[in-house]
Amino acid sequence: MDNAMRDTLARQGYIVVPNVLNQQQLDELNQVYDQYIFEREETLSTARTDKQHRFYIGARDKHMTTDRHGNTYMGRRLWSKAYRDLIDNETMLPILEELLGDPAWGHAPAHMPEELRPSFRLDHDNIHYKPGRKPTDGADIGGTLHGSPSSFHITCVYELKTVGPDDGGFGCVVGTHKPANEQKLTGIAGDWRRNWCDTKWTSQLPNWDDDVPVHRVEAKAGDCILFSEKLKHGTIPWAGSGERRTLFYKYVPFGMHHGDAAYDTNDPELTERQKRILEFSPCWFNEPREDKDYSANPALTELHPLARVKSDPSVLLPGMSPPHIRLTDETRAKLLSAGGARATATL
Repeated sequence: MDNAMRDTLARQGYIVVPNVLNQQQLDELNQVYDQYIFEREETLSTARTDKQHRFYIGARDKHMTTDRHGNTYMGRRLWSKAYRDLIDNETMLPILEELLGDPAWGHAPAHMPEELRPSFRLDHDNIHYKPGRKPTDGADIGGTLHGSPSSFHITCVYELKTVGPDDGGFGCVVGTHKPANEQKLTGIAGDWRRNWCDTKWTSQLPNWDDDVPVHRVEAKAGDCILFSEKLKHGTIPWAGSGERRTLFYKYVPFGMHHGDAAYDTNDPELTERQKRILEFSPCWFNEPREDKDYSANPALTELHPLARVKSDPSVLLPGMSPPHIRLTDETRAKLLSAGGARATATL
C-alpha cells in the first residue's frame, strides 16, 4: 500500500484496489459460482431484485475438525482453489497485514505484542447476489447503514461482475469511520439509517449534512473494495441490468473474537499460510459474543496474559478510534483489580 492509498483510506474509510483478479481467476470464480449457486439451488431461480440474497461460501460443505490448539468444531470448506486463493490474495495480503497489525489504524489493540501483529484471521465470508433487474420487478429498499468507529474488522469486497455508476450495491458515508464525522451523521434528525441514498425506490433525508457525503462505489470485475467496518456502509438498491456477484472476506486481528465462523483447517487443499489465516487464535484480547458457547473448547476463551480493558488511544492516527474490547463485567473487574494489564485464568 503506497502513501496515496494510505491517505485515501485514512480520509474515506475505504479504497478501491484495481485489477486484483485477472481474467483466468474471474473465469474460475464465476464458473464455480454458477455450479454452486444455480445447480445446487443455493439461490432460487425465482430470485427477485426486491430481496437481498446473502449466503456463505461453503455453508453446506462442513466437516468435523480439530485444530492444532485442540479445538474441535464443525468447519467450513471453501468451494474451490480460486475461492481458497482469495484467503491470502497476493495483492491484498500485505495491505491486510498492515491494517490489522498496526494499532495506529484502530483495529489491533495497542497492547498486542509486536510478534503477534503480523497474524490475522479470516473471521467469516459471505456473498451478496442480485439478478439483473427486470421492468416487472418490485421495489427494492436496499439495506440500512451499519458500522461503528469502535469496530476492528476489515473487509475485502471482490466484484465478480462490473458495478456501474447507477447499478447500486456497496455504498458508504465517507469519513464516518472517525468519531467526529460519525457524530455529524448521527446528529441528523430523522431515520438516517434507512433514508441515506437517492434511488428510484429510496430517498435521502432532505436535511443531510454535506460534510458526510454518500459514495456509490463503482468497481470493475476483478477490483477489490477494501473498507474498514468502522465505516458506516450499506447496500444501495440494485438497479443494474446484469447480476450482482459480490464476495465479502472479513478479517480480524489476532486474538479478537467477532462472528467466529469456523473453517476446516484440516482441508488438505489449503496451503500452510491459508491454514494459519483460518485457524482460531490460541489466546485472546477480547471475549466471545454471548450467543457463542465455547465450553467444550477452553482455548477459545483463554485471555492473553497482556489483555487489558481498553486499547491505548495515544497510538492512533489522527481522528481514529481504538477497537472496542468486549469483556464481561466479571472479567473487566478482574483485570482492573490486577492493574488492567494481566489476566491468566481461563474464563
